[in-house]
Amino acid sequence: MIKDALLKEQHVIDAFTELAPNYEKKMDSELNLFWGWSYQKLIDTLLESCNDLQSKRILDLATGKLVIPKAILSAFSSVKQLVGLDITYRMLHLGKENLDEKSPIGFLCASALEIPTSSRSFDLVTCALATHHMDVKKLLSEIYRTLDSEGVVLIVDVGASKTWMNPIVRFLIQVMAFFYFLFRENAARAWAEAEALPNIRTSENWRDELKDANFSEIKITKLKSRRPFIPDPILIQAKRTGE
Repeated sequence: MIKDALLKEQHVIDAFTELAPNYEKKMDSELNLFWGWSYQKLIDTLLESCNDLQSKRILDLATGKLVIPKAILSAFSSVKQLVGLDITYRMLHLGKENLDEKSPIGFLCASALEIPTSSRSFDLVTCALATHHMDVKKLLSEIYRTLDSEGVVLIVDVGASKTWMNPIVRFLIQVMAFFYFLFRENAARAWAEAEALPNIRTSENWRDELKDANFSEIKITKLKSRRPFIPDPILIQAKRTGE
């Protein structure tokens, strides 16, 4: 079990290490193909859901090349703390190359399932296009631990339709995803994307998972895809409850 999880994690690291130099361009192309969206529109949609972040402590999970922290800093210049975390060192390395020496953006090379910070360290945790590569139960548990009281989690990612949850349909989609990325990219990306399929959830599944993890004020919005055969992306907001 642990060995399988580590192997899947390594597939993700290998895939995104290779993808890192052209990440934004590739995401823009793939989002347009599958959803009819641009990568920038996805980032803008995430930021539009943020309330005033002045003096807030913010953690962006699976931050890649720090695109979201840079966008947050551009919109809210007086954040108290801004950290990007990613498991792929090359993504972070390329992202920080364009940072000003005095930039307040920090970064951590680590797994979002084992966030190396103390509990209640942040007021907002964001994550875009990455939860399908993770164990959602573990992820939400870590996010809950990391958020301070009344802290908010904000996620945008692919959603699943009820049809996609059918085991036979899901298996067929996994096979198609594997060969699609194998021929267009490489074996590491093919394995990473195929192995991500079981982690994709419907809006209803997400709501249940968030409730089980003790989040409240859950709001899940379907973001309209222009492709009728692809499930809509979803925007998830929820608040940490409890002292």
